[in-house]
Amino acid sequence: MSEFLDDTSVEQVSDSVWRGNVTDRWNIGSIPNGGYLMAIAARVFREAFAHPDPLTITGHYVDKAINGPVELDFEKIREGRSVSTGCVRFMQEGQERVRFTASYGDLASTVGETWLADTPPEWPSPDSWIHMPHTLAIHERIDMRFAAEEGAWLNGRMTDKAEHIVLNRFADGTELDEIGLLFFTDCVPPTVFSMYGPAGWVPTIELTVQVRAKPAPGDLLGRFRTRYLTNGLLEEDGELWDSNNQLVALSRQLAKFRLPKK
Repeated sequence: MSEFLDDTSVEQVSDSVWRGNVTDRWNIGSIPNGGYLMAIAARVFREAFAHPDPLTITGHYVDKAINGPVELDFEKIREGRSVSTGCVRFMQEGQERVRFTASYGDLASTVGETWLADTPPEWPSPDSWIHMPHTLAIHERIDMRFAAEEGAWLNGRMTDKAEHIVLNRFADGTELDEIGLLFFTDCVPPTVFSMYGPAGWVPTIELTVQVRAKPAPGDLLGRFRTRYLTNGLLEEDGELWDSNNQLVALSRQLAKFRLPKK
């Protein structure tokens, strides 16, 4: 059994409404992870559209989600021959918590020119990776390892750049699919922790994920970077590469950064 598949499952109750349940197994403290919420909405889109794969999905995180039942109100905007577009309102206790918009297609039939201006990070020796300690519920669900230099903050050594290079997979052995990629763009600790340490709260305002290819089985290599922190707002850009060194997803999110009061 897969915890991720179970905990992102949805049930259709009418032409435009699905229901699900937000479990606490993917929490950061008392708050459900934003990528996990996106994955729940992504399953609604997959069931509602004629096209199976997320090409791009954006979430605007209006209010804090909670653990418990969720109603997912779907609206189809347009369904074309190669792309379907719509939105989902993520409703809990009568309040809209997140608004998701998405365009879906069929990655198996997406063909064309390929050009990459960047290359994936190096896959260092397995002995050099630093394992993420299981301090939160979400960490029990994944096997997350940091490259030695970028993971130095876990041992109390801060760096002068906000960057993480990580290897990820589901702890229970669940193989990746396109919806799993959405989750893995947002499960990594905030990049600014490498400069400031694991302190403060970094809530997501908006998250956009583009899926470029179906992932191969195996570990997922991620690189996440922040270049600008201005007036407490930061962007975090992510890349996910599969075990075949294929670029499978890109992400960008806007988040707040607040250090704890002294």
